[in-house]
Amino acid sequence: MPKLNWENVTVMVVDDNSFMRNLIVTTLRTLGIADVTAMSSATAAIEALRISRKNPVQAGIGTIDIVLSDFVMSEVDGALFLRWIRTSRQAPDRFVPFVMVSGAADQDVVEAARDAGVTEFLAKPFSAKSIGDRILEVIKNPRQYVLAPGYFGPDRRRQDRLVNWGEYYDDRSKLQTDRRVTKASEIQVIHARSNIRTLRDDVRAVYFRPANKLRDKLGPNALRGQIDFDPLVIQAAEERIQEMVGDYATWVRDYLESMSTSFKALREGTKESQHHVLNINQIAHELRGQGGIFDYPLISAFGKTLYEATIDTSAKISAHRLELIEAHIDAIRLVFTQKVRGHGGDVGAALLKDIERAVKKYGEARQSVPAS
Repeated sequence: MPKLNWENVTVMVVDDNSFMRNLIVTTLRTLGIADVTAMSSATAAIEALRISRKNPVQAGIGTIDIVLSDFVMSEVDGALFLRWIRTSRQAPDRFVPFVMVSGAADQDVVEAARDAGVTEFLAKPFSAKSIGDRILEVIKNPRQYVLAPGYFGPDRRRQDRLVNWGEYYDDRSKLQTDRRVTKASEIQVIHARSNIRTLRDDVRAVYFRPANKLRDKLGPNALRGQIDFDPLVIQAAEERIQEMVGDYATWVRDYLESMSTSFKALREGTKESQHHVLNINQIAHELRGQGGIFDYPLISAFGKTLYEATIDTSAKISAHRLELIEAHIDAIRLVFTQKVRGHGGDVGAALLKDIERAVKKYGEARQSVPAS
C-alpha cells in the first residue's frame, strides 16, 4: 500500500475513564497515529484548546486535527464540549472534525450529538477497525459546514434529497415538493480560497467548504491514491486491544466492588440513595460499552439493562428494585469470574432469562403501584 504520513496527524482523545482513554490512545498509536493528546476531562480539554489559540507552547499542544471524545462525562459532557468547539470564539478551530464516542448509542444521544455539530459517531463497543473507519471517513468524505439559525457544524444531511414531501393535488396524487424553509437561492457558498468577506442581504444560511488539510498532511500519496490503513496494521491494533484484557479484568473487579458497596448501602436504607444509584448507573454505562470489545457481549447486555433500570436516580428503592440490581451484579460477576465469553451457550442463555425475568418483575411491580 502507498505510504501515508500518519505521523503528521494529531488527534485529541477526551475521556474521563482512564482505562477507555488509554485503550483508544493505544489503538490510535498502533494504527500509526503517534501524535495523540489525551485529556481526562472536557474541562481540561477546553482549557488547553483555549490557551493553545494564543500560546501553543504554554498549552502544550499544537494544532489538533481530529477530536475523539466520550459523550457521558462528569462536569462537562461531550455534547457541551462539542458546542463549545463549534460556537466559542475562544476555540482555535471551529471546523475541526469531531468524533463522538459513547456506549449510549441511543437515538436521543445520537441526535443530541448531531445537533451539537458532530462529524461522526462511534458506538461502543468498538474495534480497531471501527476507530480507523471513522478516522478515514472524516478525511475521505469531508462534509461542508452549515451556518444557519441555531446551528453551526457539518451538514446534517448526508444525502441531497427532498424533505417532508406530501400530497398537494386535488386528486390526492403525491407531488414531491421540498418543504425546507431555506431555499437554494437564500444560501451563500463560501469556498476555501474564497475572497468573500460580506454576506448577501437575502442569505438565510451559509455553506462553508474548507480545504481538506488532513489529506494534505498525509502526503502526496494521499492526493493520488487510495487512503486506507494497511490491513496488517489493523490486525496488529486488534491484537493489541485483546492484550489489554488483563487490565480490563482489574477494572471489572473494581467496578463490581464499587457496585456491591453501593448496593449494600441501598439495602441498608442509606439517606444517600441517589448517590449510590447514580454510581451504579455510571458503572453500568461503562460496562455496556466495554464488554463487547473484549468478547464479553453478555456484560454489555447486562450493563445496558442495568443502566436503563437505574437511570432514574430518584425512583423509590423498593424490594423489587433491589432484587433487580442484585441480579445484575451477580450475573456480571459470574460472567467475568467464569470467563463466559461470546454468548455463553446454555449458561449465557440461562443468565439472560434470569435478567429478563427480573426486569419484567420490576416493571410489573412499578406498574402496580398507584399514582400518588
